This record gives sequence, C-alpha cells and structure tokens, in this order.
Amino acid sequence: MTPYWSRFAEFERSYDGLAWLEFCRNHAEIPVFAITLYLVFVFYVPGFLEHREALRLKHAFAAWNAALAIFSCIGTTRTAPYLYDAVTTKGLDYTLCTHPKRWFMDGPVGLWMALFIYSKIPELLDTCFLVLQKKRVLFLGWFHHTTVLLYCWHAFHNAIATGLWFATMNYCVHSVMYAYFGCMGIASLRPRVKKFAIYITLLQLLQMVVGIFVTVRAVLYQAGGLDCRVNKTNSVLGLAMYSSYFLLFGKLFFENYVLKRSKAKAA
Repeated sequence: MTPYWSRFAEFERSYDGLAWLEFCRNHAEIPVFAITLYLVFVFYVPGFLEHREALRLKHAFAAWNAALAIFSCIGTTRTAPYLYDAVTTKGLDYTLCTHPKRWFMDGPVGLWMALFIYSKIPELLDTCFLVLQKKRVLFLGWFHHTTVLLYCWHAFHNAIATGLWFATMNYCVHSVMYAYFGCMGIASLRPRVKKFAIYITLLQLLQMVVGIFVTVRAVLYQAGGLDCRVNKTNSVLGLAMYSSYFLLFGKLFFENYVLKRSKAKAA
C-alpha cells in the first residue's frame, strides 16, 4: 500500500461526519448559487455560441465521464456492501429509520456519503460540456441535475435515515452510466456499447421505483408511530422528485425504444 493511499485509508477510517454535516447546514446558499450559475450557463451561453464554432471537447468529455465512472465505482464499493449487510442483519426498518450518526455517518461509508452529496456540484459540468459542444440539452438533463443537487443538500442537511439508500443506488447506476458515456466518446468503442443504452435506461427506471418505495415505506413507518429519522418536507420532495424522474425516464424509454422500433417495423 502506497503512503498516499495509506493516509487516505486512515482518513476514511477516522472520518467524523459531523463537521461536514454542520458545514452543509451553515451554507445552504452554496447549491443555490451553483444552480443559478448553472442555469444561466445552460440558457444563455448557447446564444453566445450561436455564430461560433463548437469547442472540440470530445476527448476531454470522455475523460470526464471516465473519471466520474471511477469515482462512482469506488463509492459503490464503500456503500453497497455496508447497506446490504445492514439490511440482511438488522432489517429494512433499521436502514430506513435509524439516525445516520448511529450507523452510516462516520468512517468510510460516511465519507463517501458526504462525497456523494458534494459531487452533485461538479456533476453540473455534464451539461456544460454539451453546451460548449453545441449539442442538444434535454429538459430531463438540466432538470435532473438541478433538482438532485437541491434535494441531496436538503437531505444531508436534515440527516435523514434513508440517505444511504439514495446514495448507494446513485453510485451503482452512475458507475454504469458514466462508463457508457465514456466509451461512447471513443469512436472504436461506440458501436459495441451503444446497444446497452436500453439497459441503462431500465436501470434508471428501477432506481426511481426503489426510491419511491423507500420514501413511502419510511413515511409509513413514521406515521405508524415508529421513531423514524425522516423529514416530512424532505419525504414530499423526494417522492415528487423520484416520481417526476420515473415519468421523464419512462417517456424517454417509450420514445427511444418503443416508438422508434414501431416506426422502423412499419417502414
């Protein structure tokens, strides 16, 4: 083990999540400023670039996606086994209701939970790359990035018990999704990986279904009188967010893989 990795591993083991949680609580303006700048960029920079050549960022974009894929893979290795172990040994209600400080706020899983929250800011660059290359930006894209950042910051701010579920699912899906985008940026790999797009969309739809289930189940536990560490406002926001994503990804799936195939067969 290299000295640098040894130091990082020690930092993971000794990580105390309270300091980063307090920082999040004391700086609610950060996601607001980030999203404001992001939306200004998304809606006004295309006009500025209208009579200019698109920037050649294909290789940089592929490298960016590869970096996010690696980051998400590491995050998955830190969160998924921990969540699985908690569900199988302590039960679903434990993972939906127990205060994060008691089970996932500290140590390696706590660090990667915090990194997940803060990673939503640099992930805004996904859309910026598209804008600078004068590519089409879907409503789903910018809506997803803005709402995820706001929701995640609010959830982390309130230390909700279901947070590890959302982070783990997102890490898992992003591991595959960003690896796919990275490969699509390489001409020789594009024909080989393009066929997997449908499975990524299905995986995203599954993520939304589980997100809705987890949110509703935690609310029902709390309504039933259990001491469940969830925030009512955050639960409403989470349900609205996951439901809207399910509809938008469902629409994307229908248009890309049902409607197009029907038209192709008819032709």
